[in-house]
Amino acid sequence: MLKFLCITLLTLSLSLTGCNIKERYARNNAAARAWLAANPASGHIRVAGNWKPDDEGWGDARLQQSGSHIAGTIGLYTVEGHVKGEDVYLVMSEDGWAYYSAVLKKKGDTLSGFYSAHVPFNTKDQETFVLTRSKH
Repeated sequence: MLKFLCITLLTLSLSLTGCNIKERYARNNAAARAWLAANPASGHIRVAGNWKPDDEGWGDARLQQSGSHIAGTIGLYTVEGHVKGEDVYLVMSEDGWAYYSAVLKKKGDTLSGFYSAHVPFNTKDQETFVLTRSKH
């Protein structure tokens, strides 16, 4: 009987944990969408192509662009975002979790600005982030 009770409690505990994770993912993704929506797209710059980060730890960036919408990858992260004027707003996710947000400005063949380990972007933990267009 005790064994049955322990197994039942363990199963219940694991199922509740799974619900909590789903809720956290939903809130995280909603925050990412809300942050991007709060900075409506209206850009005219082109950022599609291959980019190299100044910090090799990120990995190369490959961005596609349709109108002002941006999609692609930076290293292992999936990127979603858009262009607003000369600014680029990005959310970087892995396995469905939005880990980083970035605000960059295009200057010639460089996208430079900051990233934050928060979604939405938070200036309190911002770090420099620079991408340079690859020649290849």
